Amino acid sequence: MIAAALQLLRRAAWAPALVLIIHRIVLHTPWRRQLDFCMHFSGGMAAAYLSWHALACFQPWIGPLTRFGRILFAFALALTIGVFWEFAELAADVFTGSHIQHDVRETMGDLIADACGAALTLLLVNLRPTSSQTTPADRGSAPASAD
Repeated sequence: MIAAALQLLRRAAWAPALVLIIHRIVLHTPWRRQLDFCMHFSGGMAAAYLSWHALACFQPWIGPLTRFGRILFAFALALTIGVFWEFAELAADVFTGSHIQHDVRETMGDLIADACGAALTLLLVNLRPTSSQTTPADRGSAPASAD
């Protein structure tokens, strides 16, 4: 499992790390409100990219998925990450008085941006499948046995 986690770090952890670094920089600019949609959109993209690769790296433990199953699961994981990000924003507002969340409409817009970014990423990674993205179920064959 450690090898799979290291493979995931090498393959896809750069995406959420980059978004978090940019987010930290944007917080200290006067354009935070204007860039909020873009930050959530890119966060959804990064979460979906990480989830897509996590499902491949941890396939021995979770089992094989069809292409559609992998897309659906990666999308759901990305949106779950977005929801927990919103929970963290609410917690910051409650406990530190930060006023990150202004109203329900703004929060829903953030979640929609997450969903749009995740959908775009999953569309892009599936336009041109490579051998690392396909599962035996996608190829229509069973994995070779190690007899």
